[in-house]
Amino acid sequence: MTDRPTTRRPPMGARTGYRLVKLADLLLVLADRTLATLGVKSKHVHVLETLLTYDSLSQQDVSRLLGIDPNVLVGVLDELEARGFAERRRNPRDRRRHVIQVTDAGRALVAESTRLLDEAEDAFFTAVSAADRQVVHDAAGLLLAAHRPGWSEESPGAGC
Repeated sequence: MTDRPTTRRPPMGARTGYRLVKLADLLLVLADRTLATLGVKSKHVHVLETLLTYDSLSQQDVSRLLGIDPNVLVGVLDELEARGFAERRRNPRDRRRHVIQVTDAGRALVAESTRLLDEAEDAFFTAVSAADRQVVHDAAGLLLAAHRPGWSEESPGAGC
């Protein structure tokens, strides 16, 4: 008969990568719960923030930049458009294409989501010092830069 562990770490828990995945899972749930108060999910805010960071992006641009399947992105953009947070407009340089613009309501949503997510992350990371949090942040940036083509601190949406 074996013990049923209830408080022990899973065997993979000794692996740094596994721990990072579990932290990412927790942080994604936290983000979506936090943003639920605004009626959106992290994927919506991720797309809006990217659109605000880069000028005149097409759906294809956003899909490539964020690594989101084009069919999934269409659904996200449809939701954003239906809620009045973004709109598709004809590209003045290429009438066959559309660019996505963030509306004033979308800008307000991003501002409020930023505030809420900052508060939620600050609460989540209270278990570590500010200095240790910065070390985790910097190490994650170095690892992303080493393993995600196009990732850099200067291009916040690249390779996400």
